Amino acid sequence: MVQRDDVIAIIKGVSSSVRAGDSDHGKPLKEIGVDSLDLSGILLEIEEKFGIKIPDEDIARLETIDRIVEYIREKTGDR
Repeated sequence: MVQRDDVIAIIKGVSSSVRAGDSDHGKPLKEIGVDSLDLSGILLEIEEKFGIKIPDEDIARLETIDRIVEYIREKTGDR
């Protein structure tokens, strides 16, 4: 089952300047330092790691770490 820590590790791996921790899971990604370039890299890593495709129309939904985790679980059937 995908966990918050999995997503936080991907975010920190893409950008060392991002301040993502356990208390930041509900904050908008912009508030923890994720810019549009970082987001592109994060989404690519998520697609590769979890074997999913994230269509452009779904990107707006992925505004927090919790929403990303929920989305991955939906796409992979991992509840």
